[in-house]
Amino acid sequence: MKKPFISFQNFTFTYSDQVTPVLNELNVTINEGEKILVVGPSGSGKSTFARCLSGVLPNKDNNDYMGRIVYGREGTTPTISNFLPNELAISMAASMAALNEKNRDSNNQTAVQPFQTYLEKKKLAGMDWFLSRTPDLKESFSKLTDNQFEKIHSAGFFIDDKPVLILDEPLANLDPKSGDAAMKFIDELANQTNTTIIIIEHRLEDALVYPVERLILFSDGRIMADGAPSDILKTEVLSEIGIREPLYITAMRYAGVNLDEVNHLDLVHKLNGPNLKEKMEQWLSYLPQFEYPVQSTALLELQDISFKYPWNVRPILNQVSIRINEGEMLSLVGPNGSGKSTLAKVLSGQEKIQTGKILWKGEDISAYSEEELETCIGYIPQNPFDSISQETIDEELAYRLRERNFTDQEISRRVEKVIRICSLQYIRQLPMTALSFGQLRRVAIGSVLVLNPELIIVDEPAAGQDFSNYTEIMNFLQSIHVQGVTVLIVTHDMHLMLEYSKRTIVMVKGKVIADASPVFVLASPEIIEASSLKETNLYTFAKQINMTDPYAFTEKFIHYDRVARLF
Repeated sequence: MKKPFISFQNFTFTYSDQVTPVLNELNVTINEGEKILVVGPSGSGKSTFARCLSGVLPNKDNNDYMGRIVYGREGTTPTISNFLPNELAISMAASMAALNEKNRDSNNQTAVQPFQTYLEKKKLAGMDWFLSRTPDLKESFSKLTDNQFEKIHSAGFFIDDKPVLILDEPLANLDPKSGDAAMKFIDELANQTNTTIIIIEHRLEDALVYPVERLILFSDGRIMADGAPSDILKTEVLSEIGIREPLYITAMRYAGVNLDEVNHLDLVHKLNGPNLKEKMEQWLSYLPQFEYPVQSTALLELQDISFKYPWNVRPILNQVSIRINEGEMLSLVGPNGSGKSTLAKVLSGQEKIQTGKILWKGEDISAYSEEELETCIGYIPQNPFDSISQETIDEELAYRLRERNFTDQEISRRVEKVIRICSLQYIRQLPMTALSFGQLRRVAIGSVLVLNPELIIVDEPAAGQDFSNYTEIMNFLQSIHVQGVTVLIVTHDMHLMLEYSKRTIVMVKGKVIADASPVFVLASPEIIEASSLKETNLYTFAKQINMTDPYAFTEKFIHYDRVARLF
């Protein structure tokens, strides 16, 4: 039996500038050597819980708490020492610091970066030292550093020489294959050492690719569930607090499967249950074959375009040819470094191609400037702080129009129109610093829509968001799409790709290797292997229970679920 290691006893915590507690009467014990997944919607208190675990909070600036946290054995004074820089202490402040710096000088985006780079190097050195006694794990970890593992907010420390590792959103900045590699490393660390591991993650289904012992659900500063993942997944508590359950579980609910009879519900590659195949096949037989209208009028065409920076030996974009039709909502996917972001910069005029042509409604726009292209193609970067430079919503929406010398009357007309389209009327009086990430996202998109582009490119629209915010942002993009705007989504999120796009373009090493339906892409081993994607768990589930046609099941489920979520 594992020993109690860190205990929260009637613990309540309130930030100094807030009235409502962020953590409310927590009573929970972390046992030595446990691997725990912590899940909850944005603002539920899980990141504050992690900061309290790591010793960052309470502190002299935020010392409003009741109850206590006990480290080690009751009645002893533990020795606590860090082996990783505690990024959990700065992750909340970094974004606001970036925005403040942006407001001071819109051309200076480097203020936070040197500090971050230093921390990344120090963290890698600390992890390398920590793993030096376990050669196999050190080798496994070295693969992750090539996949941006250093960008994960984390904390690592010893309590009486017993290690604790806290990982905050480890999957947020990783492509699917790299995310699996990260979770594999964490699983190996748990199995081969006595490290206590706490993982905080929005992407529940992806985090469960390897087993965890406990799942803790947070909502409104309280723990709503704490137990074995398979037991919690059988209940409705996830949907009640706004967390997406794995899609294969949703499929079983649609089919009327009794989840109490299903074994290994949290591990899709081990899942089984009585007559499960027959029940799913029967449900599938009731579903119609969905057909979508085909858009055939070309809006944007890329013809054999190539691009490289002066310092590159090989081209980043290598004879890329793509056709985007009017009225589409499609995805662009591929591993880190595949050329997706560079392609977005080329399309938005930030970079110029060396060879090939870019046609807009048949007209060659290859030589257009960024300012000329903005009225055709709008680009929204992943981080809204990278594009927002004004202090209020009205000022931000009017900024680009004033730069182009629009009349005050026309500026007012366009701003009011976008305020309505983006549902910003209820928050327009708030300062930017008071807006949530999802609200900032809508402002950033609105600042592009004022120029009336017919195509918008949105980079990772829902990265790091809980299911509620994710749905809000994507429904918003769909509403814009319905009003006639063509939408290209650059993403690592396979759920998003499956649910919201009907066509997917896959890039690898600067080339397009596939242009097909999302389901086809995620059911094709060759494409998955080449592009660092991963097979959708729906397809894995269908194969695991020996369904006759896993592809048809996956495709029909996605279409059915799109409709079901509207009601």
